[in-house]
Amino acid sequence: MRNLSLRFPYLIYLSIASILIGVLIAPLFGRVATQSPAQDLAMLQHDLMHGELEVPADGAPEILMTVEKDDMDGWNITLQTLNFTFAPEQVNEANVPNAGHAHLYVNGIKMARVYGPYFHIPDLPPGQHEITVSLSSNDHSFFVKDGSRIEARAVIMQGQSTAPAG
Repeated sequence: MRNLSLRFPYLIYLSIASILIGVLIAPLFGRVATQSPAQDLAMLQHDLMHGELEVPADGAPEILMTVEKDDMDGWNITLQTLNFTFAPEQVNEANVPNAGHAHLYVNGIKMARVYGPYFHIPDLPPGQHEITVSLSSNDHSFFVKDGSRIEARAVIMQGQSTAPAG
């Protein structure tokens, strides 16, 4: 029993030291991406589940996006489309040529469906972020022209906006 009583203070010191080290190094991991491997797999399965809808180049939908910092908080996204109609009332129904909705991604993580030309996202962690909006048909298939998804991208820095991307 005597050996245990001599080791007990060392166990307490070791525990306190471990906690202090954890507190000191925890901020270093504060900016680690929040998407886990399981979320990566879920996003891949989501994309594969919806498939793609190849459209002819002539008359294919087009999308442009602007992203501006909101005066109060977050970011305001404005979408301009050509040859495309937002049709939220038709979601999950039969496809109609050049009609549907959009999917919004931040740093490759799907954040929302978009049913119109205006959307607001909350403030993001400090740093650079890529915003992507891809056009989807009523059955959620991604519109594809010449083998590439029809989408717009913008890179933002928290506190700054960028020029439109196409």
